[in-house]
Amino acid sequence: MSRLHPAVASRPCRPFLTCRVTRVAITGAAALALAACGALQPPAGAGSGTAVTSASAPRSGARAAVAPPSFFADIAAGPLGGRGVLQVRDSATGQLVAQDQRVQATGLAALADGRTFVVAEPAGNSCATRLYRLRLNDRGQPGRPSRLQVPELHGELWSLAASGNGRVLGYAVSGCSKGDRGYIGVLHLPSGRTTHWGDVNLGGVSQGNVALNGAVSLSANGRLLAFPAFGLSASSRIIEQAVRLLPTNAPPGTVARRSRIAWSRPYPPYRPLLVAATLSPGGGTLYTCATLRQPGHAVRLSAYRSTTGRLRRTLATLAVTGSPLAGSGYCPIALDGAGRQMLVPYAIRYSRNPGAGAELSIAEVAISTGQTAVLKVSLPGTGGMEPATGMSIAW
Repeated sequence: MSRLHPAVASRPCRPFLTCRVTRVAITGAAALALAACGALQPPAGAGSGTAVTSASAPRSGARAAVAPPSFFADIAAGPLGGRGVLQVRDSATGQLVAQDQRVQATGLAALADGRTFVVAEPAGNSCATRLYRLRLNDRGQPGRPSRLQVPELHGELWSLAASGNGRVLGYAVSGCSKGDRGYIGVLHLPSGRTTHWGDVNLGGVSQGNVALNGAVSLSANGRLLAFPAFGLSASSRIIEQAVRLLPTNAPPGTVARRSRIAWSRPYPPYRPLLVAATLSPGGGTLYTCATLRQPGHAVRLSAYRSTTGRLRRTLATLAVTGSPLAGSGYCPIALDGAGRQMLVPYAIRYSRNPGAGAELSIAEVAISTGQTAVLKVSLPGTGGMEPATGMSIAW
């Protein structure tokens, strides 16, 4: 889940409850990934998704599409400190496979095998976070969460990432009250050794000259941490949008001093606005999500070289019907463990009827073949419930 700096944050997204899934093919420079969003509590017969073949031809010489992991997991979380129930869905049909009420999570990360997940939960009513590991069986049913024998993370969790084998975890944690220090950190397993880098602004709760603007991600070997961030002036005014890379063996210090800028653009102009970036498993590519200038309300998915920041190619430009979720700091990019496919919620359309549900658009991208599909997910009315601020997805 990602949160924007308050200077550019806007309307939060709605709760992700019961979903109806349809599929629409669009043209683009990305490829079809057979993953879907399904219902939390599907009605009779729900979950029978229909596969789509895009009308656009694959790029010359592109490899055949590789099936994604059989299942993906997500949590829909509320405001800071809110909790969401762990959900597991069938990647091919979108059918809800499991909903684990035992897990009330604030963070979620997948290992490369696509079956093992690290889950973060608040430690009771205290300002601390505990980490657990669970594994899905062949039917997608989660086993009992097993607590990791590591110290609690002090503060409110904002983001969680895992290396391919789960031996390195990355995270961003804010202070417990306004003005308390926040930090980006890594945790090494099984030793429990941690390293923290401070002076990072997290939603205005924790102050710093670098403001986290999305989720943290890790390379598969756990040696490199990546995250989108705003550069701030002394008065906390945004002056730069960037993606930073931080070696996980760097000594403690400030985020600004220990990380390097891999990609940057001035701010303003306010569009394109970078709101998400994630690192490929091999560490050589940065995948980004940005909103474009109006009119059109488009969202662009791109791939850049992590070493130089140069554009590799534009994966897809997605026309938005309704509101771009990126405008609310919400455009999470979930890669499968092999880095072949991604799942990106990017737009929401609100009904004029306040009691009616919204429609969420999720792009499915297989990176190698040049096609894109969109899931149209119908959300129910909120019924007076507190709206969610985002959805954490792990594949």
